[in-house]
Amino acid sequence: MSIFSAFNNLSTSVNSAFSNITSVASTINNVTSNINRASSSIDSFGYGGGITGTLSSISNIAGAVKNSVGAVDNLINGGGTVGQVGSAIRMIGNTSQGVGYNAAPPTRQLSKAIISSNITSKDPDDWRVSISVPSVLMKSGPITPLAGTGNKMIFPFTPTVLLSHSANYSKIQPVHTNYPYNAYESSQVDQYTIVGEFLNENQADAAYWLACLHFLRSATKMFYGNSSLVGQPPVVCRLNGYGEHVLNNIPVVITNFTTDLPADVDYIETTALSASGSKKNFVPASVTMTVQCEPQYSRRSQAAFSLDDYVTGAHIGGSEGFV
Repeated sequence: MSIFSAFNNLSTSVNSAFSNITSVASTINNVTSNINRASSSIDSFGYGGGITGTLSSISNIAGAVKNSVGAVDNLINGGGTVGQVGSAIRMIGNTSQGVGYNAAPPTRQLSKAIISSNITSKDPDDWRVSISVPSVLMKSGPITPLAGTGNKMIFPFTPTVLLSHSANYSKIQPVHTNYPYNAYESSQVDQYTIVGEFLNENQADAAYWLACLHFLRSATKMFYGNSSLVGQPPVVCRLNGYGEHVLNNIPVVITNFTTDLPADVDYIETTALSASGSKKNFVPASVTMTVQCEPQYSRRSQAAFSLDDYVTGAHIGGSEGFV
């Protein structure tokens, strides 16, 4: 009888513990729920996330303990298995380490990617991909925001850059031969294609994208009609990015650019300068811009080219930036 008496006492104790822990877990859950409802007020003082997260963690641990005691209670009363007890105990360990169901975080907290209020930078070591704006185009007007980035159009987020080099050969195939001879003709640096994304969160970002659009429109036109430099072709720009051995001050002409004005994004209001004053414009919050450009080396710079210097890297830092 003493064995059965002890077993009954154990069952009673487990049942009592299960009831107490269930009550504690319920109380903590209620407190956590109330804190969550008031989180907006608490967050205004900068403490909401810590308090809510701590109480939520306590609630998770209490819930795991409740499940473990419940599993033991079921085992004693014939309604459970040893495996359920082991699983419940493992959940206590997972919860204490911040691991939730299916290895998911115990609490879900929204995180916001905070983008700088502007993308301006005049740091000479700035390695972001950029296209310089020739001084002849830097006039007061819609293009003015580019002056804040050192007279350059900078892609604020890492773009996709496609580049290739070619060596051209002509085939000479005499009669009665199996293999043709390749006669070298020329080498060339092929067209660069740059695909970059712009996320416009505020009026400054929107004005900057509008300046980039205006610059690309201007850089693909010649000086015609009443232009100050009438007869001159479109301007030559400089392409830089990722360090001197990748894109190093390459003289380029912009041959094409494309962008989209999507229908499924918000539009941000901004203003742009013009000859008749500030004008209101609307810019997409998310937009992709593709720029195609080709190297444009002068005859004099090509005449000074040395493959020996090129191989050793002596061309780096020169006026042309051979690639």
